[in-house]
Amino acid sequence: MRAGLYATPVLAAVAMAVLFLHLQGGTVGKLGEIIPRAVGDWHAAGDDAVYDRQTLYDYMDGGAEVYLAFDFREVFSRKYAGPAGAELSLDVFDMGSPAEAFGIFSCDRADPPAGIGQDSEYGFGLLRFRQGRYFVTVGVSNEDEAAADAVLGLGRTVAGLLGPPGPGPDLLELLPAADLRPDRTSFFHSAVNLNNRYFIAAENILGLDRSADCVFAEYGPAPAEPVRLLLVRYPDGARAGAALRSFLASYLPEAGPDGLTRTENGTWVSALLRGNVLSIVFEAPSPDLARDLQASVKTPSK
Repeated sequence: MRAGLYATPVLAAVAMAVLFLHLQGGTVGKLGEIIPRAVGDWHAAGDDAVYDRQTLYDYMDGGAEVYLAFDFREVFSRKYAGPAGAELSLDVFDMGSPAEAFGIFSCDRADPPAGIGQDSEYGFGLLRFRQGRYFVTVGVSNEDEAAADAVLGLGRTVAGLLGPPGPGPDLLELLPAADLRPDRTSFFHSAVNLNNRYFIAAENILGLDRSADCVFAEYGPAPAEPVRLLLVRYPDGARAGAALRSFLASYLPEAGPDGLTRTENGTWVSALLRGNVLSIVFEAPSPDLARDLQASVKTPSK
């Protein structure tokens, strides 16, 4: 670490702030008291800001709906001014729970891991990571080696201030393990998130909303075209059954009683209901593989 890279408060203040954040459910605005205001040649510029569900559009018009589809609570935002007019941006999102933090992180993965927090990635000047119930982005406008060091250094410091790790979504436990591509597995609630991963229909034919938990996973060795598996857990069996009927009528009108059919591109789709969990296999190269993947999905406990 460079000398003078971070100007941190005394350890007691850090401990008290972390305790407030994690045991008392404090606002992310308290982070402004403990996050370093200087990062190498970068210095905090302007006032810190905090946005909630009502004001998020004021901060990120056009991208707010992605966060609002999860249990987003607040975001702490700070800008740093650097050499030659470059800007570094820090955003710490309180997503309400570790599962929701995993969700927002998982829906847009594209870069190599950075080894920061519970899950992370870094590419082209942007660091994204999750820690506990928080999702964090640190980005820089003009990337060079010094700027990258500042981004990653600030990220490591912030991760250490966000408390212990937390569990991911329990729905992940139902996924078959064989041939799973973990870095292509995502958790979400909305049809927008689903269509960003795999387009189903312009309409919300699966009846997705914030009360439904969804996991989308890919299977098979890279770089071969993957087989896709979607799991949706609804609040009750009636909602799940209605979603299955809607999906079959809109997407698989020619499916037989077993919910299996061949699509126009020659691959197979299978839809199966287990209590309040709907599982759908897409892009299977054979009916046997579709059936085998469905049979490998674990039975939900609730």
